Amino acid sequence: MKRTARILFAFFLLFSILSHAALAAMSVEEERKLGKKLLHMVNEQVNIIKDPEITEYVSELGRKVLEQVEGKYFDYQFFVIRDPGINAFAMPGGLIFVHSGLIDAIDSENDLVCVLAHEIGHIQGRHIARRMDAMQKVNMASAAVAVAGLFLGGGNAGSAVLATTGALNMSFALKYSRIDEEEADRRACQWICKAGYHPQGLISVMRKIQQSRWIGSDTIPSYLSTHPASSERITYLEDILATSNCQEKNDTGSFRFQRVKVKTAIATGRPSVLVRTFRQRVAEHPQDLFSRYGLALALHKARELNQSQKIMEELIRERPNDPEFLVDLGRIHLSAGRYPEAVRTLEEASRRLPNDPACSYYLASGLLELGEARKALPLLQSIESSWPDPGGISLLIGRAYSSLGDKGRTHYYLYQHYQEEGDKKTAIYHREMAKKLLGPEDKLLREIDETENSEESADPSNNKTSFEVP
Repeated sequence: MKRTARILFAFFLLFSILSHAALAAMSVEEERKLGKKLLHMVNEQVNIIKDPEITEYVSELGRKVLEQVEGKYFDYQFFVIRDPGINAFAMPGGLIFVHSGLIDAIDSENDLVCVLAHEIGHIQGRHIARRMDAMQKVNMASAAVAVAGLFLGGGNAGSAVLATTGALNMSFALKYSRIDEEEADRRACQWICKAGYHPQGLISVMRKIQQSRWIGSDTIPSYLSTHPASSERITYLEDILATSNCQEKNDTGSFRFQRVKVKTAIATGRPSVLVRTFRQRVAEHPQDLFSRYGLALALHKARELNQSQKIMEELIRERPNDPEFLVDLGRIHLSAGRYPEAVRTLEEASRRLPNDPACSYYLASGLLELGEARKALPLLQSIESSWPDPGGISLLIGRAYSSLGDKGRTHYYLYQHYQEEGDKKTAIYHREMAKKLLGPEDKLLREIDETENSEESADPSNNKTSFEVP
């Protein structure tokens, strides 16, 4: 049996190498355009977590895998969705989404790296593009609807985009095959080992997902609906790993991984439930650092700020070499309106974490409250392009420019804010005011013009671009 599996492995590898470029008739540029449309649709249908530490952590792990990938087609983006399902999926154009339920379920950083590597394998294999080859002619907008419906599942989000029978049928045709899964796994195993992790995580995650079929729900988990033949995958992976010499080199139960697990739970739960849950954990394990950390964050979310502050200060005394806790304490001070204390705490954190985006953001927030816009603005500008909440940071930058008396830039950033919030009427007002007040050579004016020109093409319902298989 093992000999047969090795022969099949060699065949599939050869098949992948020979057919990889030939099978995807949709060009890379067309796939990039499809990815932009999909991101627009997903943003409207699901709740993406915008916590910078969570987003940056997942993105950093993804980049570790991508450093091992030769010939990357896309600029990859990573997102965490607020959803309890144990799921992850990749969309064309380099978009990878992880559900918060997966982060809650896994045991180590290694498991998360393995999931990301597998999804990168699907994108590098251009598996959705291959599926589209079976269709004579595909409208780009229809393809976007079908792909979004496939990966958003059978819930409200998936139903919202699968409005027609044609889109539903197309989504079935786009599902990954067993060959797709095996190709993604083979690629992932190589990258995982090179990145210093161990592909055993592929198996451990699959077993958790299988188990979730029988616990708490009668429905098939979304991951199994789009990643088929899980039992066969496990057997196949076990055979590959039996001959693997991969050595895990990273601390996969890391302090940072545990922080992100707790912060993800806080980002997705209701305050009263979170407080009860973490109080119970502390009662059962009173010395456990992350149970107490979770309770501090839960109390913060429930606006019980004095209790939250007390626990966080205890953690800082116990872990003086972990300045990340100072950022959390600074946020508690901000919520309580103690702006001088917040700024002092966050300035200390900034000295010890000079490139931490969350620290810069919250420090700038405190400085604005104290009327220190000139100090706040450079901090905000340094993280503007990478901040996971474009609407939120645009609002703060607009406030800073307002304090400095720059009306043109104030209106420009308020335009950006309301555009992100989906308030088109208010966004148009600020856009027109910015166009009147900005100088004729101002680069922001050119950006407004470019945005106006691209808005129609960014809407999938307005785009008629199609690609045809020769």
